[in-house]
Amino acid sequence: MILPTATDLLRNIDATLAEKVEPSLSDVTGRSALATVRHLLNFVRIRIESEGQQLLDDIATLRPLLEQVGRFFRAVQEDASASAVEGALAQVPSADPTHYRTLDELAQEANGLRRALHDALSHLQSLRQRLGADEDYRGVRESIRRYITRQIEAEAELIEPAFFGLGPRR
Repeated sequence: MILPTATDLLRNIDATLAEKVEPSLSDVTGRSALATVRHLLNFVRIRIESEGQQLLDDIATLRPLLEQVGRFFRAVQEDASASAVEGALAQVPSADPTHYRTLDELAQEANGLRRALHDALSHLQSLRQRLGADEDYRGVRESIRRYITRQIEAEAELIEPAFFGLGPRR
């Protein structure tokens, strides 16, 4: 491990800004810009600490959810939509255990799966008139609602500690 860590560096940069730069600022615009920079540094630090696991958890939730959606589409003969979901699931990242997956790589996979879920949800909504009373249809929609709720909660776990309780920002 390289010391200091990336999060140590961000903390030191923030402390330097607070102790050395902030006292020298006499105008409101400069102090406001500095407050914004300090909030963003804190946000980057929290993301470094937590985002990788959140992305892995998201991917681990999205894959089975999309499999469920794909099975539903096959069962109701919506083959084009089923194929689209299956295509998204087929985009499997490198299984090389010696390859460290960066946050950008994890985000790319998660975003591809989210895009597939968004497209599937749009198609499901177009089927509401025909299948809205179907138990399986309602079950798939409920699974998607639970996923979206959890995704919002996970984003809040990154954003709230970065910005709340640290004073005003621009």
